[in-house]
Amino acid sequence: MPEPNAELSSRQVEHVARLARLGITPDEVDRYRDQLRKILHHIEALNRADTTTVPATAHPLEERNVMRDDVREACLPVEAALENAPSREDSYFKVKAIQE
Repeated sequence: MPEPNAELSSRQVEHVARLARLGITPDEVDRYRDQLRKILHHIEALNRADTTTVPATAHPLEERNVMRDDVREACLPVEAALENAPSREDSYFKVKAIQE
């Protein structure tokens, strides 16, 4: 993350695009660099805002468990689970490998 008031480089934008697995053109690098620079400027302004008198939450927190009890139930039948699978092999979902 660049320092406050630091210029955002094209290389940094390309790096972020690579991390997000986005293929962007040189024109898009320039456009996104300008947009990200504005976003970081606004975030910097928010970080400078004095929030010492603002309560932690605007609404009181109600402490209660919203989770249901963990109850053992019958499994979904294999055919029902695989009914809308785009690809399957025997009684398994078939997916493209993500690691070599």
